[in-house]
Amino acid sequence: MDSGQGFQSLVSEVMDLRKKILLVAVCAALFANGVFAQRAEDVISEVDRYLLPYVEMKDFSGQVLIARKGKIIAQKGYGQSNYELGIPNGPQTRFHIASLSKTFTAAAIVLLAKDGKLRMDEKLGKYVPDYPAGKEIRISQLLSHSAGVPDFGGLNGYEDLMTSGLSHSDWLELIKSRPLDFEPGTNNSYSNAGYALLAEVIEKASGEQYGAFLQKKIFGPLGMKNTGQWTDGEVLRNRASGYDPSYVSEFGLTNTHHYNKSVLWGSGSLYSTAEDLFIWYKAIHEGKLFSLDSLEYPFGWGVRKRFGRDLIEQDGNDPGFAAHISAYLKDDLCIIVLSNIRTGAINKIKEDLAAIALNEQYTPVKTRKLVKVPSNLLEDYAGRYRLGPKMTLTVKTDDGAVYLKGTGGSFLPLEPLSETTFFYPQFYVSIVFSRNKEGKVDKMLWDGSFAIDKVLTEAQSP
Repeated sequence: MDSGQGFQSLVSEVMDLRKKILLVAVCAALFANGVFAQRAEDVISEVDRYLLPYVEMKDFSGQVLIARKGKIIAQKGYGQSNYELGIPNGPQTRFHIASLSKTFTAAAIVLLAKDGKLRMDEKLGKYVPDYPAGKEIRISQLLSHSAGVPDFGGLNGYEDLMTSGLSHSDWLELIKSRPLDFEPGTNNSYSNAGYALLAEVIEKASGEQYGAFLQKKIFGPLGMKNTGQWTDGEVLRNRASGYDPSYVSEFGLTNTHHYNKSVLWGSGSLYSTAEDLFIWYKAIHEGKLFSLDSLEYPFGWGVRKRFGRDLIEQDGNDPGFAAHISAYLKDDLCIIVLSNIRTGAINKIKEDLAAIALNEQYTPVKTRKLVKVPSNLLEDYAGRYRLGPKMTLTVKTDDGAVYLKGTGGSFLPLEPLSETTFFYPQFYVSIVFSRNKEGKVDKMLWDGSFAIDKVLTEAQSP
């Protein structure tokens, strides 16, 4: 090859390279201008198709948000925030977020430690001196549910206390009278009461009320204008009403029973919107308030792996509401689901929405077909079933339907799929009633496999 041909070849290579660079730049510009917005539209369409049966079966009503690389690729409301008034769920709808509140309580403790107001290894007794085990429990152990503080649900008379007028201080006094479930640091058990104690620590260390401190240090600085303390007595614009599934009711729903939300102080006492929670996700991802890498554990969150990817997440579940936020920090993917119908469907929805965003495989839900079961068979199922030392399931019948409730809950109808198999929307599991050799119902099979023994007949149940 002579020098002229070599020069021409070099020029051609340079031109080809320039064309490739130009093509990349044009594609980027087109994407930025929305020409390639069909990808986001496809995601929304797939999410719509996926959620339709959940909405039709009254398994879900709320708001979803999916964001990737800092951009929202799907956001939409489904169902209604108030079924009596026919008000649809929208971007401004405020939902009770239950245990998602723990991510903010934990963050407040981290910020106080960052400002030198407390230390993670300090003992609880410094801030709550009258707590009997205060000299044994460290702040970090409360954060990680390893302090041994018994949960409120184990208190005697918890069901009655839930509808009482107790203040959060009254709840703390009750928990102070209970011995620890285990020696601090030797075990792990989820404790809402532990986070109520952390709220007390926040107030003592900061000199401010819990809600005011969160507003000053987190909500205000981040611009979370639709997040705050959920209080039943106050008028809250765009507040969603909470419902429980009930196939025997006209709307397929029933209003959730009233309960004293002061028990949720610090552990599940906040409301928010999907947009505000996306702001919270970005703050965590970008380290705006603190870096998760500086902590021994992302307190207030659970560490998980899904689709071979690392993530942190938190769920919320209280009467009338279910909530979820998952943060795939390495992938910069955020999934937010807020519902004003309390069912276990959210546990599948959160995974499948991530699958849609990541182009992974998932299995769509099938619409349940209900049958009519003879009343005499239903009566055989009534009674109490012992799930554990602190948990009893009670089954009753009424007007041709069978109802179940757990400790501290309310009776909700089981959907009949056959004469022996039912569906429990609240936990999204099947329940099979089993008979012994004498033909008497002696147990229920939770999720079709886990056996729970029947211990009392309905007549013997109080």
